Order: sequence, then structure tokens, then C-alpha cells
Amino acid sequence: MPKSLKRFWPVALLGLALVVVLLWRREPRNAAVAPSAPPAVAATASAPTASASRPSAAAPADELADPRAALTAALGKHDPGLRALEFGRLLQLWIARDPEAALAYVRQLPRGPAFSEGLLLVLDAVSRRDVDRALALAAELATTRDDRVFYSALFDRLAHEDLATAVTKLALVPAGEARDNAARALVSQWTRTDPAAALAWAQQLPETAGRTAALESALGEIASKDPLQVVAVAQKSLTGPALERTVFNALEKLTVTDPQGAAGLVTLLPPGEMQTLVAVDVARAFAAQNVEAALAWTRTLPAGNAQILALDNVLEVWAARDAAAAGNYVVALPPGPLQHAAAVGLASVLGRANPEQAIAWAQALPADATRPVALTNIVNAWAQRDPAAATRWAADQPAGTVLPAALTGALSYWLLRDANGAQEFVGTLTGDVQVRAAAAIAPTLAQDNPAAALNWAQTLATAAARDAATAAAFARWLDNAPAAARAWLAASPLPVEMKTRLAGAPH
Repeated sequence: MPKSLKRFWPVALLGLALVVVLLWRREPRNAAVAPSAPPAVAATASAPTASASRPSAAAPADELADPRAALTAALGKHDPGLRALEFGRLLQLWIARDPEAALAYVRQLPRGPAFSEGLLLVLDAVSRRDVDRALALAAELATTRDDRVFYSALFDRLAHEDLATAVTKLALVPAGEARDNAARALVSQWTRTDPAAALAWAQQLPETAGRTAALESALGEIASKDPLQVVAVAQKSLTGPALERTVFNALEKLTVTDPQGAAGLVTLLPPGEMQTLVAVDVARAFAAQNVEAALAWTRTLPAGNAQILALDNVLEVWAARDAAAAGNYVVALPPGPLQHAAAVGLASVLGRANPEQAIAWAQALPADATRPVALTNIVNAWAQRDPAAATRWAADQPAGTVLPAALTGALSYWLLRDANGAQEFVGTLTGDVQVRAAAAIAPTLAQDNPAAALNWAQTLATAAARDAATAAAFARWLDNAPAAARAWLAASPLPVEMKTRLAGAPH
């Protein structure tokens, strides 16, 4: 199966599971109301009646005269979306007419997307008449992640209809991902009606019964109302990735209502991506309330990426109100990695707002290694608004004032906005600056019109600039269209030495 189709099937199957849940929700509700405390184990499962929304068995006589042939034809459709829809529609009609025959058909399908779709539909139908049998079939046949979507849909419905029955049936689900799916769906539904009871039940589960999944689900539902409780319970009851995800989710919710409270809890997350993401969100929200307190908080974070990005975001919020104060704060920081990171981050913010003032600020930075990087970031931000002015300023700077990327980066923005203007400007440059600039824009020029780019390269005044631009433009052409590039090279009037060098270039 092509990779693009393989990527489609999991999405289609999850969509199908959601449709199944919605169909279940439309059915008559004859079940007991969910209890407010951990329910006793029920003796047997209720047997839901067939829904009026289920496909009718009265299909056109010719459409299901030969169900296997009709389904084979559906699976032969080229479009993956239409194939899934038509296969599902026909199989539902057959299930309504003869569920055992439809089950036998699905059993013999090769494992793959069609089998998974068919299995979900058959198990859905069987579970409406006999939950125990559906669970036995799922234990036998649902062997992949896509297949085990069934447990989420089934236990969402059972918990909605009869919580006691859902709790009883959980023991029939195989341990592992299947039981985790079931426990997660059951508790999610229960928590919406009685969060305290759902959480208490999840806490007393053994790990083999899906305890971690159930707890994470319950705490995820509770986080919107009481994120501090969630953090406290998670610390006592969860470990590893589940703890990290739960605390992360709670802190995201807490940040909206109490960023200062969330700030004090960021270090509960271990260093890594989640801690950094939370730190950034907290920093922005905290700074919007109290910049001074937010700055003090960033100093309490352990050195590393989270602290740097948190400070960057506090400074960005501050600079929007008072750019001079934010800039002075950075200049006054102790020399070292944090000041360097803060300076180069703030440089982009200041450069977008007022590049002339930003340049004056950056030139006053105390660290020699920081100034060129900060100025380069200012030029890059400036070039997004006025690439010609930014490029001209960068080109006029003495060597070492800015990084080489300042000029070439600004030129790339100018080239996108006004290619002729950028080319003309490069022609006015001299020395090594022209060489770097010509080599930087030549590949972009060669992307759309390589012959024109190579002709332009020959108009440059110095041999070094001509050679650099020619080599860069030809390399791009050679990557994109080797045969055409080599044919041009063979017929070109370039010096033999240059042609030899270009002909041997790797591609």
C-alpha cells in the first residue's frame, strides 16, 4: 500500500470510532444513572436494543445480492476516502441482515485497514446484543492499535448507559493497551458526572487493571476546575511520563487563572520539552501581570533552555510596554551565557520595532562576543520590513561588526521582494563582501532561471565574485536538472579551467 494511503487509514478509523460513539449516543437510554461512589460489580451486562438509526436491512435487492462481490468492488475503489465509506456502508447493511455471515467475512480478511474497519463495525453490532461475546471476539481479533479503538468506544457508551456494568466488564478486557483504552474512556465519562467518586475508584485500581490510564484520564478531566488538586494527586499517584503529562496539563490550565501560582510549580516537571513549554507560557502570562515578579521568578529556574526562553518571553512582553527599560535590564545582567542569550533574543524584538534604536542599544552591550550576534539578529528583523535598508547597513559595517549571515540573510529578503534591485546592489559591492553576497543570491536566482543567473554572474566586476556566483548558480542547476546543466556547460564560453572545475562538482 502506498505510504500516503497508510497515513490515511488511522485517521479514517478514529473518525469511524467517533461516528460509532455518536450513533450509540442517539439510542434510547434505559440504563441506570451513574452512581456517586465506586459501584458494585454487576452480575450481567444490559443488552441495548437495536437503534432506529442503524442501517436498515432493506437494501436494494441487487446491491447485496452478493455481499462479498459488492465489498470486493468497494475495496477496489481508487480514492481511499470513498473506499472506506463505501466498504463501511455495505458492510453495515450486511451486518443488519446477517451479522454472523458478516463476522465470518471479516474474519477471513487479511490484516490491514479493511479488516480493522470491518472489525470495529462488527464488534459494535455484536456488543449491542451481547457485550460479553463482543469482548471475547475483541480479545481474539483486536490485535493492533487501530483495532483496539473499539475498547474506547465501547466503554464510553457503557459508562454513559450503565456505569456499574461498565466497571464489571472492565475485568474482561485484556491487560495492556486494550484495558488502558477501556479504563480511560470509562473514567473520562464518569468524571463528568461525579469526579470525586471516579478519582477514588481509579486510585484503588491495581496497575494491571489500567490504574495509570484511569488516573490520568480522571485528572485530565478535573484539571480545568482544580489544577492544584490535580498536581497534588499526580505527585502522589503517578510516575514517569504519565506524571509529566498530567502536571503539564494542569499547569497549562492554572497558567490561565493564576500564572504566579503556576510559576511556582514549573520545576515539578523534569528538565525537557514539557518544562520548557510550560515555562514559556507561564512567563508570558506572569509578565503580563507583574514584570518585576516574573523576572525574579526566572532567576529561580535552573540554568538551561527553560530559563533562557522564560526570560526571553518576559523581556518580549516588557519590551512591548517599555523597550528602553527591557534593554537596560539586559545590559545590567552579569556577563555570561544568560546575558548573551537574553541580548540576542531581545535584539530581534527591538529590531522589529525600531532598528535604529536597537542598533544603538546593541553597540553598547558589554560583551564583545554578544554584540555581533545581537546586531545580526537586529538586521534580520529589520530586513523583514525593509530589506534594502537593512542590507545596505550590513554591507557598510567594518569586518567583525556583524556576522556574515547579517548581509546574506538581509539580501535573501530583498531578493524575494525585488530581485533586480538586489542584483544591482550586489554589482556595486567590492572585495570579499561582493564575493559573499554574489554566492549567496546566485542559487536562488538559478532556481527559476539558471541560464539568466549564470549570465548575471559574468557581469560582476571581479574574477572572484564571478567565479563564486557561477559556481553557486551552476551547483543549483546541476542539482535540479543535471543533463541541462551539463549541456549548457559544454557549450558555454567559460575558461577551460572553470569548466573543468564545474564539471567535477558533486551533485
